[in-house]
Amino acid sequence: MKLPSLAILACVCALALAGPGRAPVTAADPYELNVLLPLTGPLAFVGASQSKALLALQDVVNTGGGIKGRPLKLVILDDGSNPQTAIELTTQLIAKHVPVILGSAAAGSCSAMFPLVDKAGPVTYCFSPTVHPRAGGYSFMSGPAIEDTQPVLLRFFRARGLTNIALLASNDANGQDFERQLDATLALPEFHAMTVVAREHFNLSDISVAGQIARIKAAKPGFLIAFTSGTPFGTVLRGASDAGLDVPIYSSGGNMAYAQMAQYASFLPKELYLNAARGVVFDPTATGKVKAAQGVFFDAMRKAGIRPEYSHLIVWDPTMVVVDALRALGPDASADRLHDYIEHLQSWTGAEGSYDFSSGNQRGATQPAVALVRWDAPNATWVMADPTAKR
Repeated sequence: MKLPSLAILACVCALALAGPGRAPVTAADPYELNVLLPLTGPLAFVGASQSKALLALQDVVNTGGGIKGRPLKLVILDDGSNPQTAIELTTQLIAKHVPVILGSAAAGSCSAMFPLVDKAGPVTYCFSPTVHPRAGGYSFMSGPAIEDTQPVLLRFFRARGLTNIALLASNDANGQDFERQLDATLALPEFHAMTVVAREHFNLSDISVAGQIARIKAAKPGFLIAFTSGTPFGTVLRGASDAGLDVPIYSSGGNMAYAQMAQYASFLPKELYLNAARGVVFDPTATGKVKAAQGVFFDAMRKAGIRPEYSHLIVWDPTMVVVDALRALGPDASADRLHDYIEHLQSWTGAEGSYDFSSGNQRGATQPAVALVRWDAPNATWVMADPTAKR
């Protein structure tokens, strides 16, 4: 298979391991860490954003001594936003006996990769919070997960006195999974007073959701959940604006992109909230090691000329977990040793907070790492959401 060109990335190198006669690895040789990202295709904006954050992380790691004195070199491969391409690249890397793979950013690609690596490795760390790796397997995911964020968002709106929910769910696997989880979360006793008063669906390829929005508006909800990202989210926002649906809207952290907000400025709602994690914007509650870890992240973003977004943060902590594991075990660590190390990792601190993988949840971070962010239109920035704020 011909690999897509990645010349735009300074850190990209050819995916080829040693042939006969290669000189032995020395302390000066880079440690190559393979990363799958969607640099082309529908999710290219996500992959491009995350590659920039990873380059900034690479600089931080190498300034701090690399991997046992060897410089870190991220080998970023383009999966084209295509699960089949992700499978092909993963198969190639397995054949080369790499111990770890980072990525992909797309839930569909990660889900396609998991069966290939789950039982024997390499360790695979997905950059999506909407996947479900098997407990104890070789696959991990960026946390917190949807089941962590939903209770936080429901408590937020309940504190505002908003208990009538409208759901506009996409018909793809992510939308279906979110809807199933929402029903499970609403079944918890603490949310007995909250009700879904309108439940609508749409296809990601739809260019209008006018009918769905009209039915939602007629149900008089307190807020709308539209968990999708990219162009489909723009379709939802435009439909809500055209219909005069004046309620808070909550959606995926995948929409936390300054360029996207600029593009949608003319039809953004008065209140727009996204799920995210601590550390993506200034966190006044952070102290100690968490505050220090967030400082490293923000400083790296500043030096790289990057305005932090959730897509940047969601690759940061997972990559640093792997880097710290390699620093502890050495650059010759096998997939088995890396897997065992991460599965037993407790009290590891990152920008999102404290991680504990010992429960087997394959993500380490749970509800305490969740943050809701609000779009502050006058200042064109994201801020931590405040449940006491008035409209």
